[in-house]
Amino acid sequence: MVYKNVADEVRAVGNLQASQRVTLSAEVAGAVTHIKVEEGQQVKAGELLASVDPRGYSLEVNRLEADLAAANKSIEKAQKGLRPEEKDQLTAAVASAQSDLELAQKNIARVRDLVQQKVLSQSELDRETNNLRQAQENLRVQQSALSASTQARVEDIETLQLQAEAIHQQLGTARLQLAKVDIKAPFDGVVIMKSVEKGTYVKSGDPILEMIGSSTLKAVLELPQAYRNSLGKLRSANFFVKDLGIHFKRENITPEWVRAIPDADIFSGGVQLQIDLPAAPKSLFPGLTLESQLNFGVRKNVLHVPAVALVITEKGKVVYIRKDGLAHLVPVKAEKEKDGLVEVDDFTHQLNSKVELILRGSGAVFPGASVFPIDPNPKTHVEKDSAKELKGKETDSKKPLNLKS
Repeated sequence: MVYKNVADEVRAVGNLQASQRVTLSAEVAGAVTHIKVEEGQQVKAGELLASVDPRGYSLEVNRLEADLAAANKSIEKAQKGLRPEEKDQLTAAVASAQSDLELAQKNIARVRDLVQQKVLSQSELDRETNNLRQAQENLRVQQSALSASTQARVEDIETLQLQAEAIHQQLGTARLQLAKVDIKAPFDGVVIMKSVEKGTYVKSGDPILEMIGSSTLKAVLELPQAYRNSLGKLRSANFFVKDLGIHFKRENITPEWVRAIPDADIFSGGVQLQIDLPAAPKSLFPGLTLESQLNFGVRKNVLHVPAVALVITEKGKVVYIRKDGLAHLVPVKAEKEKDGLVEVDDFTHQLNSKVELILRGSGAVFPGASVFPIDPNPKTHVEKDSAKELKGKETDSKKPLNLKS
């Protein structure tokens, strides 16, 4: 057995895609009046690509602008209040009613004295009392008319202001709709598909064009499910575009440059990995097939056993060790094989530098079989990493053992 530092690398195949991809849809309904680009054409951010007929939206804006101007004039007129002649007329009516009331009050006082002196009859007093009530009521009516005219004017102003605000909001919406008739490029890129032609009637949401960004690319790769929890350890990636014979590398990868979609492939159960490539060679373009070698760092002191010691059984992969002269089964999880050694996970923690690992004849061994060393004093080979990295680690291979029938 040997403990080795392992460069955790995996090969993945995928393709190049644009980092930015968007479908430009109609935001308003109408006939398409212009399509100014063709498929494959390079465009700049903000460039006009297509237009929907603006006439109906322009007319609506003009109508609402006229309505708003009229509403503002009505508010201005109401805020100025009554015309002078109207105000003088109401004030004069109040003054006249006040005079009538004062006269009625004097008359009833004079008639009351004469009735008490029996100069006039009671009916004269009743008539003057009625005249007084009428004068009082007339004054109240005229005062109410003057007050109501002022109050009504305030309420009218508030109503007109609310109407003007509603028109103003409608105008804002209409102007926004008018602005949406023009479809512009959101970024620098390439038009890859036209969904309609000039003259086509579209509804809001109907696709017009599709484009991809030309500034950056991304690598889209599929990894084995085993790397699902290791994506945060990705350090660098070497890429090869076989079609163009181009090699390039992405170093010092950080989490912001990586996106993962677990279980992206329902058949393979793989993980789709996307890596931004802002510094990719200019000659690359979306759609190219990409081969990659991804580096997830170094795992230190990983246990390895000779490949000949690994046995595949119905219950999984195992190795055998000699314990008290008998074969003892140790279940393991086997990973990568290289140079005759297999990386194993000793999840039962039974393997260490002191155990005797059975090599020869391991495929014919069964638990409890008697085993003994072929050569009690063999010359063993010890495999080590650099003395600096594995100083103090136990790395000696154990004696090969064989089954005695």
